[in-house]
Amino acid sequence: MQKKRKFSGLQIAAVYASVFLGAGFASGQELLRYFVGFGPMGVWGLVVAGLLFALVGWATLAICRREGIETYSQFMQHLLGKRLGTIMEWLVAMFLFCLFVAMLAGAGATARQAFNLPFTVGAVAVGIFVYIVLRFDLEGMVKINVILAPFMIIGGIIVGLFVAFLSVAPTFGAPTRGMAIGWLISAFVYASYNLVTGVPVLAATSPLATKKRDPFIGGVVGGGAITVLGLCMALPLFLHYSRIVTFEIPMLMIVIHYSMVFSVLYLGVLIAALVTTAACNGFAVVQWLSNHSKMAKPKAAALICIVGVVAAHVGFSNIVRYVYPLFGLLGLFKVIVILFHGYARMRGKKVDNT
Repeated sequence: MQKKRKFSGLQIAAVYASVFLGAGFASGQELLRYFVGFGPMGVWGLVVAGLLFALVGWATLAICRREGIETYSQFMQHLLGKRLGTIMEWLVAMFLFCLFVAMLAGAGATARQAFNLPFTVGAVAVGIFVYIVLRFDLEGMVKINVILAPFMIIGGIIVGLFVAFLSVAPTFGAPTRGMAIGWLISAFVYASYNLVTGVPVLAATSPLATKKRDPFIGGVVGGGAITVLGLCMALPLFLHYSRIVTFEIPMLMIVIHYSMVFSVLYLGVLIAALVTTAACNGFAVVQWLSNHSKMAKPKAAALICIVGVVAAHVGFSNIVRYVYPLFGLLGLFKVIVILFHGYARMRGKKVDNT
């Protein structure tokens, strides 16, 4: 029988939130591209994305707990059947690796922009750290997120609000762009491609959901924390849009003009976000590799870290700009399927996937 943990729901929430707190989010790149450019409506876009995170997270964990599912492979085959589920697995595994590479690229960009170090130094440093974490399997991944997630969320909120309150820039300095519902489409695309990675990690951590309330806590608290943090960090980006839109790490360019203390705090948040998200995505890729090959997990971890460091030289902003949106439709399809199954389970109906 699975051992019950006193705070298992909050542990899942910490891991779930950390999946989205990667380089794209913490650097401000994702917030800038998917929300800030839409002006005031971008705020509503963030709220919609947060609701999707909470609902899909809750539904995923509830399905896994009810059906006794412990891996992403089992989860996708349960939802889509063996053939389509296997195809989806392969596509998601590719995207998980792309996001893992993006975190290493973000580490390289941070080393270059914040510390004037070579790009490779940052990418290799995070790659080595993640490899050490992955050596401890699920326990290591959960511990690093439980330790760093509260720091990232609280630190990010403090930095965002501090800079916003001290700013003398005009409110909502970002231009409103696109069609009338562009902000809503952008919110769905953003939530969908993030959930491509969030769902596999939730499925892998579902054995922690030993109590009936754990799926609700894991999904809703994790999604809610991301929403609050996103709103706080978006405020400075709205106010300083015109002068930071071209930088790879826009939040850093804002913070360094204020307090040194808060600059250091923000760098801590950014580095923690890089490490935790890389660990989450790397963990999911290693699980998938070990389940579909005879490769031992330590060897799989070493392989993805070495290949990831090499691939990271494509560049962080290029990955965010071109790779992320490609998987938006894939994620949207998965969101619809999960919510449909979750609703059907709540109504007590059995869904036929054959």
